[in-house]
Amino acid sequence: MRAPVPTVGAALAAVARAGLVVLAGCAAVAGEPPARPPGTDGLSVLQGADCAVCHAIPGVEAPPRTASCVGCHVWVRTVAQNPNARAVAMTVFPKWERYERTVRSYAEVPDLGVAAARLDPAWWARYLQDPHDLRPSMDETMVRVGLDAAQLDAIAAWAAERAVPVAATPRPDRANLARGEALFATKGCVACHTFGAHATGPGIPSAPDLRHARDRMTDDALVAWIVDPKAMSAGATMPALGVTRDEAIALRDWLVLTPPGGARPAAPGALPIVTRPVAYAEVEEKVIGKICIHCHMDPAQNEGRAGPGNAGGFGWPATGIELQTVASVRAHGPDIVAALLRRRDEAARDVVRPGEVPATLTRPEKPGMPLGLPPIPDEDIALVVAWLAQGAPE
Repeated sequence: MRAPVPTVGAALAAVARAGLVVLAGCAAVAGEPPARPPGTDGLSVLQGADCAVCHAIPGVEAPPRTASCVGCHVWVRTVAQNPNARAVAMTVFPKWERYERTVRSYAEVPDLGVAAARLDPAWWARYLQDPHDLRPSMDETMVRVGLDAAQLDAIAAWAAERAVPVAATPRPDRANLARGEALFATKGCVACHTFGAHATGPGIPSAPDLRHARDRMTDDALVAWIVDPKAMSAGATMPALGVTRDEAIALRDWLVLTPPGGARPAAPGALPIVTRPVAYAEVEEKVIGKICIHCHMDPAQNEGRAGPGNAGGFGWPATGIELQTVASVRAHGPDIVAALLRRRDEAARDVVRPGEVPATLTRPEKPGMPLGLPPIPDEDIALVVAWLAQGAPE
């Protein structure tokens, strides 16, 4: 059985004793979300779907780091860069070095207020119903949320209330394509963004592939955003490029009228076959303890915290599945493998590389795991399969 995780209180006390109270947080456990207010308005739906554990939302107080995916991950990275804090963490958390190796995602996520200011409100419901990879240089993608059509429409209405009015522009004109393509290269767009198969570099992780701009933004909003992002939202991270309105229109026309191209991701092949003996310690190290227990926690080991994969979250009901004990992993082994394989199939839409086209998929009723992250490598899924086939030995 896995050793109990140090309590949040013990961790914070140790950090405080080291004079590092500004780093208050806990990398080992994730707190339960606070009670959600009833209602069907967009803000209540966003809160009920736990959107605030990753995103900043206007009018919603950010959760504490112990209940925030982003807050916790940023904390782990910050501690890892501070020798004194890291020394304390190494004594408090037995698996600290594992956290440093595995915590790479959910450190940069869009501010939903900034997003609502510029994105087409009608796009929100479409995207959340069937999310796909928007940022091919970033490991994480939008999680698939368990919301119905009425809840998705409520979020779209919430976004519509925050969309910034913009001036009308001429309809996109193919006469601007050559000029727009030249501006894309000379104005520095390629330093951050990809644009399907036309991009010359990988861009930066937080900048979306602009192949999706035509779906996410109206023609008018796209021009206004290119001219002055901060005029649309003070929290915008995109800098003003010093382009005129006429240049922005040419850029817009190239982005919305040019076929972005790109290859479809390759379909997954057969899993490798593992014939050697596999012990639980290897399965725990490479799969269960690496990612699964982050959401499927044993409340008895974590001050009553169960995590969203056990107690429910992101709009999905509770599963009652904890994966911190080998007995529970054995009991749920077939379900674990099925969830890992679903995510493997979903990767063709949810985890694409620069220049690739998100595939069109028929979503199964249940999402694959890990939710919102790349699939577990085939060789590691094969370890779980082999371990179960061998009788799930200790």
